[in-house]
Amino acid sequence: MKDKIFAYEGEGIKCVYNNDDWVICIKNWKPDNDIEGLHRLEVHHATDEQFILLNGKSILLVADRNNRKFDIEVIEMEPGKIYNVPRETWFYTIAQKDTKVMYIQDADTSEDNSEYCELSESELAEIKGKAAKIFNK
Repeated sequence: MKDKIFAYEGEGIKCVYNNDDWVICIKNWKPDNDIEGLHRLEVHHATDEQFILLNGKSILLVADRNNRKFDIEVIEMEPGKIYNVPRETWFYTIAQKDTKVMYIQDADTSEDNSEYCELSESELAEIKGKAAKIFNK
């Protein structure tokens, strides 16, 4: 048996490992995950998802949604720690350039068991204010 080594240096996401039960993906900075590109949150209805910051600066947004409004927690990720987002929890990541995050999720995660929701202007302003403090440390 030979070991396999997986890497990805491009922009955005690449699923580098899939064993038909779960996948490991590498998520590098992309405009959609920049603080200026942020516009939505997502939720997985069937599975948890785990995130690990490998390098750079990244923020994990997690939220509950009640009465069509989000109660958003802004978490500064620390390298090497595992952040578990339980199913039915809204989330997203914000990253600075040169950031690399790894995530693990069920291999069957798709548009069929996930959804997206646009953030309101006030929610975006709140997130951007908190994120600026973290990124400018």
